[in-house]
Amino acid sequence: MRFYSILAGILGVMVWADAQIRMVLVAEQEPNSSLTAPQILSPSLNASRGVVLYPATISPAGDRDYYRFHVDSAGIYSVRVDTNRDTVLNLYNGAGTLIASNDNGGNPDIPNAMASGLSLALEPGDYVVEVRYVFWSGVCRYALRLFPGVQAPDADPTEPNNDTDQGIWLGAFTGGELFSDVGFSTYGGGDVDVYLFKSAMPISGLRIRTETYVDTVLRVTAPDGTIYDNDDSSWDTLNGSASEVYIPLGGAGTYVVEVRTYGRWGGYYRLQILAQLPSEITLQDGGTLFRLRNLTGGRDRIPSNDADWLYSGADHLFQLGWWYRLEGINGREYAPSTLNMVAQEEPNRAFLIYQEPEGLFMAFHYELRERSAGGTILECTLYAYNLRTERVTLHLFHYFDPDIGGSATNRADGSGQHIRVHGAEGHYASLTPFPSPAHWEVTPYPQTLLTLTDSMPSTLMDGTLPFEGDLTGAFQWSASLNQGGLLAARVHYALDTEAVPLQGDVDRNGCVDDSDLLAVLFAFGERGLFLPEDVNMDGVVDDSDMLVVLFQFGAGC
Repeated sequence: MRFYSILAGILGVMVWADAQIRMVLVAEQEPNSSLTAPQILSPSLNASRGVVLYPATISPAGDRDYYRFHVDSAGIYSVRVDTNRDTVLNLYNGAGTLIASNDNGGNPDIPNAMASGLSLALEPGDYVVEVRYVFWSGVCRYALRLFPGVQAPDADPTEPNNDTDQGIWLGAFTGGELFSDVGFSTYGGGDVDVYLFKSAMPISGLRIRTETYVDTVLRVTAPDGTIYDNDDSSWDTLNGSASEVYIPLGGAGTYVVEVRTYGRWGGYYRLQILAQLPSEITLQDGGTLFRLRNLTGGRDRIPSNDADWLYSGADHLFQLGWWYRLEGINGREYAPSTLNMVAQEEPNRAFLIYQEPEGLFMAFHYELRERSAGGTILECTLYAYNLRTERVTLHLFHYFDPDIGGSATNRADGSGQHIRVHGAEGHYASLTPFPSPAHWEVTPYPQTLLTLTDSMPSTLMDGTLPFEGDLTGAFQWSASLNQGGLLAARVHYALDTEAVPLQGDVDRNGCVDDSDLLAVLFAFGERGLFLPEDVNMDGVVDDSDMLVVLFQFGAGC
């Protein structure tokens, strides 16, 4: 799965016009409510470059927004407010002196004659633009466009996307909240934009909305062929002309979403997709099943029989969990609690997205596979990003309580790099962490669980093996992360199979060969989460991934 909108709000979309005017898209950032403390728009304006500010709102009533921008070269420039309400636009020079103002009739690109805009000659220098509601009592959504000349550059970089074959793929979505990238409908009307997403499981309480100032019309085709249409909706108090389709219970499969505008409307929008978060995920592949409950709740919650791993007539897993601690910020370990999205792309794969209150973004991937030669594999992967402005040290913990063979009494040997657990009825399992953990332990139940859920910061004790009895354990990874820094960790569970995890096995067929090498080569330079070609899990496919495949070439074949 490719996460196209994984970090909502970090916008860097470039819009290219036929006249080769590049429009740089940025989002409003509050506070920006005074002439002396405006939002700074970057980059600067010149004969070939403009700026689009979207999404933006006048809210609450009485709000006014100020934006400072720089003009590189003298010329005619336009500043226009796209909205369906009555706005006022004021333009100040760098010294704060009002040099131009407009209430009505300043924006010829949209049907709303009350939208404001200016076209005037500007010299190089700094300027501040003010946007407010005319009566001081209204609220609205809007886009602010600043560009050279008077002809609106309105090319859409996502075109052609007018039918299902050309539609924009949003990925998988099963519950929570998902935003599309900012879309654009050509001024003057008649444009149709198509989006697609899928779920391997039914979706409860599905809502598909346009978040925009534009008068939009939605059509959604469900997997069973049922068509849902909506023009105007009351969901958005800032724009009654936005659209919403509600499906109480949507089936598994692919959804097709068509966005078009009413009449001569055009402009910017984004899709907001909402659904009820599931209380558990269930993965299945052939005759093996994995279930994980207790996905959200209190940060200090203690799992109780929250995991099942069913294979060959037995349940081989009692509990599984993740904990984290930001050094100097958290005084103890916490379980991920703020679940934002669940995406089940296939019956055997699921993605979970958490946004923790300390500024920690966590993306989980669970994948279950049954091997044709016998046995089953479960992979648990976590990507954790530091969204704080300061450097922090992050500690991640993966906790496990296996009941191999369906029995609580197991025997474990090996080391912290590779733990082998022997259970009842001849069943066995291997637990392999990647990268190598900083610490690990195997203890009698519930010692490790109590360590992670008490009110104290923890460091695992690096115990020794073998061990026999009702065992629990955990792996611990630690890293110092700058803003945007990434720490990734994976635990590979292999049940009733001698298959070992091969880092360079991109296609997961048990053999590192030409197909894996070609996959990395063709994906070279891609960035993102859960890219199968990113075998070292650093968020980018590059030379280091190629070297891993080359060094492991032939392994498992």
